[in-house]
Amino acid sequence: MIFDLHNDLPTGKLSNKDKRLEYVNTSDDVIYAFWTTELSDATGFIRNGINELFSANQAFAIEDLGFANRLDVETICDIKPYYCGLTHNGDNALAGGALGHGRLTVFGKATVNRLNRAAIAIDSAHLNRESFFDVANAAYRLINTHTGLNSLCEHPRNLTDEQVKLILSRGGIVGLTAVRDFIGGNSSADYIRLIDGFVQKFGIDGACIGTDFHGTEPLENLRNYDDFEQIEYALENLGYESADVRKIFYDNANNYFKYRRYNPNETRHL
Repeated sequence: MIFDLHNDLPTGKLSNKDKRLEYVNTSDDVIYAFWTTELSDATGFIRNGINELFSANQAFAIEDLGFANRLDVETICDIKPYYCGLTHNGDNALAGGALGHGRLTVFGKATVNRLNRAAIAIDSAHLNRESFFDVANAAYRLINTHTGLNSLCEHPRNLTDEQVKLILSRGGIVGLTAVRDFIGGNSSADYIRLIDGFVQKFGIDGACIGTDFHGTEPLENLRNYDDFEQIEYALENLGYESADVRKIFYDNANNYFKYRRYNPNETRHL
């Protein structure tokens, strides 16, 4: 069983029919992220998409709130995504992206404060270093849903040791991602190196899965959730107990989001 913190299927390249089939047929727990950066009508796209997700009893998140004005932020708080990211890789009116040079803005801080009141986690995945620490000072629930470790592979999207320690000290979780540019390779062995490197340095309790499926090209032998079976075997061969693997694959993320699991009796409108 996998709890994936970040899957980009809503804005992936599959047809709407194939997306619906994947939503319905996925037995794992997945948070589906709406990547809004290149959408001409982000609000409309999310409105249409969440109807499919809710009917399939699936969780969702918003990646890049750069499209949002104050009214949009209020609406987003009403529909309660599991988390929101403020930026993608570039700067916007909220904060500095991973490849940009901006800082958290006045509007960005107000947005974080509003998300705090709605108990919506802030995803730091696409913030640059300066904005990360700005946001960390303001966010109640700070996480990173899909990243690597800068100590293993230098990349602006990867977390430094200081950033990881800060997230974990605040009770947050880190989604370890299967993206070749962030792990320095294109195989499941490189992904295992990331998972084990994180656990050896920071412990097991904050380690989670954040695949970024449908947001990037998959690794050669890690293309879907069934392929995680080989990751499990490899970790057990490294000495991980089955309970440890379950923590990384499922329990850590599930425990973090227990406070706001999907309620089928809850009506949401966008």
